[in-house]
This record gives sequence, C-alpha cells and structure tokens, in this order.
Amino acid sequence: MKNIFVIFGISGLIGSHLATKLSQSNEYIIGVSRNINKTKQNLPFVNEVLDTNNIISKSFNNSNYRFIFINLSGEPLLGLWTENKKRRVLDSRADGINKTKKIIQQYKLTNSVILSASGIGIYNNNLKDTITEKSIKTGETFVSKMSLKLENNLNSLSSQQIKIVNLRFGIVLSKKGGSLSYLKLIYNLGIGGRIGKGNQWWSWIHIEDLSNSIIHIINNQLYGPINITSPNPHTQKSFAKILGKVLKRPSLIYTPAFILKIVLGKFSSELIDSKKISPYLLINSNFKFQYSNLEEALENIFNE
Repeated sequence: MKNIFVIFGISGLIGSHLATKLSQSNEYIIGVSRNINKTKQNLPFVNEVLDTNNIISKSFNNSNYRFIFINLSGEPLLGLWTENKKRRVLDSRADGINKTKKIIQQYKLTNSVILSASGIGIYNNNLKDTITEKSIKTGETFVSKMSLKLENNLNSLSSQQIKIVNLRFGIVLSKKGGSLSYLKLIYNLGIGGRIGKGNQWWSWIHIEDLSNSIIHIINNQLYGPINITSPNPHTQKSFAKILGKVLKRPSLIYTPAFILKIVLGKFSSELIDSKKISPYLLINSNFKFQYSNLEEALENIFNE
C-alpha cells in the first residue's frame, strides 16, 4: 500500500529536515504551511503544498493509500511565558492535531497513522532515575501540563485502524537553528558555562538521528509514546564543557538558578530541571544511532 506523508510544520527546523529525508526515498509528501510560496521555494521537491487554512487535496479521496500525518507545528518555547505566549504555544501545537482529526473524519481515512511532536518536558523533574516510556510521573510545569493535554487529545483518536505516536523529543541539535543557535551565541560572548548546580541531566538528539528515528518508527510500526533522545544524556555542566571545547570557547561562567528565574521567569525550569531519558523503545527495536556521542554530534554540527 502506498504511503502519503502529510506534514504540518513542514517549513520548520524538523519538518524541513524530515521532508528532505523522505524525498530521498521518493515518498509522496504533502506539506501544510502558512506560507505556500516560501515553502515551495525552499522545498521544491514536495509534491503538494497546502494552505493551513484551506487543506484540500484530491489525494485525500483515495482511501487505498495509507496516510501518515506528522504534526511538527508549534511556536518555539523560548521566551517569557506570559499568558499570551503560553496560549500561542499551546494553540499552535493543537492546531495540527485538530486539523488532522477533521481531515480523517471528513475523508474517512481510517487507515492512518498520526505522529505528533511532544517532548521530554512531559516528565517529572528527576535528578536520579533514568526515565523510559514506561514512566507515568508527569511534571507540574507549563510544558508538562501542555504536553499531557496534547497527548491525551491525540490519544482520543486511537483505534484499531488509526495508530498514534507521541514523539517525545529531547534537546534537538542542528546547525540550522533550535537550542544550539542560542547556546552558540552565549558561548561566543564568552559567558557559557554551568547553570545552577549543573548536575541536572540534559537529554539531547542530533537532528539526523531524529529524522531517521521517525522513519524507523513508521517502518517498524511502533506506536504510543516514544522517547527521541540519544542513549547518552549528559549533566548540564558536562554538556557545557564539551560544547565549549568544540566551539573553542570558555565555559567557566556560573549562572545561578535564581538569576535565570528573574530573567526568564517560569521558562527557566526547562534549563534547570533534570530529565535523564532513555530511548528504550528505539534501542529495543534496534534503531542505529549515528550520533550517540555528544562531542561527535557537536563536531559534526559546528566543524564539518
């Protein structure tokens, strides 16, 4: 049965990288975007680009295809979490899920798979334990509550025919943006280093492994919540030391947690809280990580 990939947020960091990967295997890709012309210009290989406010395609009329919906849309988390900011962050993530629901119901696409971006932020702050997908302890932060709400919303669609995957991403490492672009700026200014005690665990993933893991999940028919992280998390102070080494910049500055809380408000919890994540389901299904070593991953991003 032919697959058709429908990607919400296709012009974003992860969406564009994944679409490029899929195109190399000649997959049929439908991109959903707020800016059709820009998406067509940047991703000319995409078979169809649809307006997020007018998602109509003849392809949806053929129920013989298996539709794989991938929701990667969402406003970046970084910033002051005002009530307006939090509403935009939540609404932008829920939009793709809600529109996927509508398409499936309208065209009766019961033979579908839905993968949606979530995050390891759903888990509780934990300095000691290694967390797998079996963990049921969720946190009390805005990101934790939002992620749980979005996952529950998506899980309501699950049935014998419609399969659900919640992609719990760690810190995404890419040369084209994301967290590393902000960290690189900080280190270039000479103010990189330990945050708080520095013993909080940071769980990360190279974008190459991220895209490959999504394809692996689809090909191996894995479902449910899946941790998308490297098998080798680092404490924040270890991460800072390695990043400084790769960038050839000092990592000696200590930033007290209370300063971050003053400057960033509740967003600071995303930097201070600890999440030591194991990608148990990926490992157990024999996924091969290309970048499981942090220094090698950062060298690839910055020096190759």
